[in-house]
Amino acid sequence: MRTPTRLLTVLALFCAGCVSTAQLQEGARVQAPLPQDTQSVVIRPTVLSPDAVKNVEGLTDAPQLFARSLREALKKQRPTWESTLADGQSVVPERGIAITTELLNIDGGSAALRFWIGLNTGAAESTVKVSVLDKMGAELATARISNRTVCPIGACVESNEATVRRNLEGLAEDTAAFIIDPAEYQKKKRSGQ
Repeated sequence: MRTPTRLLTVLALFCAGCVSTAQLQEGARVQAPLPQDTQSVVIRPTVLSPDAVKNVEGLTDAPQLFARSLREALKKQRPTWESTLADGQSVVPERGIAITTELLNIDGGSAALRFWIGLNTGAAESTVKVSVLDKMGAELATARISNRTVCPIGACVESNEATVRRNLEGLAEDTAAFIIDPAEYQKKKRSGQ
């Protein structure tokens, strides 16, 4: 009976897949808290830094993917807020905030290293600069957040593009947590949570 249990354990570990972790980089600033009566978020078009994309082909929609993922993450974490994707300089409604994001780095890492070696090699990484602005455009908070996707045990069968897409979705989740409460997010990340 022990052999099937061991076999199932090994198979479960083999198929466990990759994991993502986020990090708040130095230089985060929180100038003012979000207005207590915030009810809407306008996400301005995501900018992609020149030469930001490395080691991944076929990822032509990174800014749009990140913006949509951020909107969905905000809807999930703050269902009472109306989250919209802006077209250019959309007007921020009363009791609203605006979000600007710039993707600074998207690195697909190495699918071969993730598959054959694991042990956190071949990581996919992405970094975003996010700014939270009040209705008048004054900066409330800004940060650089990075997300790293690794395969701790190997056997990760995803392509670099699939891993990066999942990585950007994880980055959007953490970016949404920062937007909702910048001071609390900063406190948690600095304490290692």
